[in-house]
Amino acid sequence: MHRIEPDKKRVGFREYMRSDETCSYFFCADTVRDLLTGSVFKELELEYCCVKSTNRRTGKSMRRVWVHGEISEILLMPFFTILFI
Repeated sequence: MHRIEPDKKRVGFREYMRSDETCSYFFCADTVRDLLTGSVFKELELEYCCVKSTNRRTGKSMRRVWVHGEISEILLMPFFTILFI
């Protein structure tokens, strides 16, 4: 599914080297969900966003997929009231 040639650009599991020498990592929705579960964030929505775009000059069609999510921070301490007498 990846457009990057695996034998030339792959440096690890789902890790790739771009032509400008920066690295990219491809997440799946389950990995993002696991990262959120072990943190102070709560998953509100998590889904794949699929887009098909076409280069107008070359006519090349590209399929892109993102993991789109909405998260909120979990409140660690409950609200409480202090009464001064």
